[in-house]
Amino acid sequence: MTIGEMQPAVPVPMPPVRVRAGSAVFDIDTLDEALAFAQANPHPRGDYDGLIRRLQSAADSEECLEAANAFIWWAEANGIIAGRG
Repeated sequence: MTIGEMQPAVPVPMPPVRVRAGSAVFDIDTLDEALAFAQANPHPRGDYDGLIRRLQSAADSEECLEAANAFIWWAEANGIIAGRG
């Protein structure tokens, strides 16, 4: 692969969700944002390691939807949902 063939990663959209980290509130609407938030704010409930793997490896539309749902379920399980899109 040459540098000319490399394409910048396009953020993969997901259903928007608002989450809390302490007193801060974040609007998450891409898998990259979900991954960054989860890595910066690990919480014990739910399958955290599985969530990270799903967010990192989602490649097709079905996997992306599963990763987005996993993030939302994880956030709900940890009581950090502050609202939905």
